[in-house]
Amino acid sequence: MAQSHNEALARIRQYAEATRGGYGDSMDFTTSSSEARLERTIKDLQARVQQQEAALAKLRAASDIDIEQAAYASEDPREKLKQLLVVKDAYTRLIPTVPELPGKGSAVPALLATRNLQQRIQESKMAISSTVDQIAKREGALRREEASLHDAKLLTRALEDGIVRLRAQYDDRSQKTPAAVVEELVASKRAKTESYDKEMQRLGQAMNDFINDYVSAMIAAEELGGPVVGDMFDVENETLAAGFTKKGKAKSGKKVVSDKLRQRRIDQIWGTKVIEEDGGDDDEPMTEAEAADQEMRQLIEDLFATMSGPGGGKGYLELKRDSAASRFLIRAKIAQFHPKDAKKIRLIDFGKELDD
Repeated sequence: MAQSHNEALARIRQYAEATRGGYGDSMDFTTSSSEARLERTIKDLQARVQQQEAALAKLRAASDIDIEQAAYASEDPREKLKQLLVVKDAYTRLIPTVPELPGKGSAVPALLATRNLQQRIQESKMAISSTVDQIAKREGALRREEASLHDAKLLTRALEDGIVRLRAQYDDRSQKTPAAVVEELVASKRAKTESYDKEMQRLGQAMNDFINDYVSAMIAAEELGGPVVGDMFDVENETLAAGFTKKGKAKSGKKVVSDKLRQRRIDQIWGTKVIEEDGGDDDEPMTEAEAADQEMRQLIEDLFATMSGPGGGKGYLELKRDSAASRFLIRAKIAQFHPKDAKKIRLIDFGKELDD
C-alpha cells in the first residue's frame, strides 16, 4: 500500500514539473511559495489517503462480509434484496455528507485546471486538423460541381442555339415550294462536294510535299540498311549513294559510286526504271530518294484503291515485299497488318474501331 502511495506522489510531482515547464510564463509555479504550497498539498493528500486507508482497514476488520463477493449481485432474491438495501442505506448516508475539498492554499485546483486545459488544447488541435481536412474535401467537391455546372451551361447554350437554328430553317423551308427546297439541297450538296474535293487536293499536295521533302530520303536510308525513319534527319543524296555499314552507320563518301552501280542497286531493291526529267532527251538515273518517293506514293494509292474497292473498306492489300515504306506506315499508325497474314495491310479507318 505504501508503494502505491509513493507512486501516486511521484506522478503528482512529475505532473507538476511538466506543468511548470509548459506554463511557467502564465502560472506562478517557479516561486518558492508555489513549491511550498505544492509540498503542503502533497502532505495533506498523503494524510487523507492514510486516514481513508485506516478507516477502510477498520471497516474490514469489523465486518465479516466478503467484499469481492458483495461487489456482485447475488442470485438469491433475498440476498440480492439485502444488498440493495445496504447500497440504499449507504447512498442515504453519503448524500448529506459534505465532500472534503482541498484547502484555500492547496495546489490541487490549479493542477486539475492545468490538466483540463491541456486536454482541451489537445482536443482543439485534433478538431482543427479534422476541420481542415473536411474543408479541403468540400472545396474539391465544390470545384468539381462548379466545373459540372459550367459544362452544363455550355451544353444548354449549344442546345438552345441549335433549337433556334432548326426553328429558323423550318420556318424558312415552310415558306418555300418543294422544288425550291430540293434545288437548295442540291446546291448545298454540290458546294460541300466541291469544298471536300479542294480540301482533298490540298491535303494530297501537302502529303506529297511531306513525302518528297522529308520522308523519302529517310525511307531510302532504312531500305539501304541505315537507321529507321525518324532516327536520322536531313539524309543527303551523297549519303544514300555511299550506302551504310552492317551496323547501320553511313559509309565514308570519299569513294565515288558509279551511276551504273547505283542504278543496279535501285533496280534490285525497288525494281524501278530510269525516268526522263523535264522531258529531256538524255535519260537521267533515278536517285534512291526518288525511288523511295515513287514507291511510297504508289503504295498509298494502292491502299486507297483497296479501301474504296469491294469489301466495304475491309479489304487488305497484299504486299509484294516487306519494304521500309510499309513498315513506316505501320509504325505511324496509318496502316495495320492483317491479323493472320503479315503480308497484307490496309489503311486504318479512323471512324471505326481498329480491329473490326
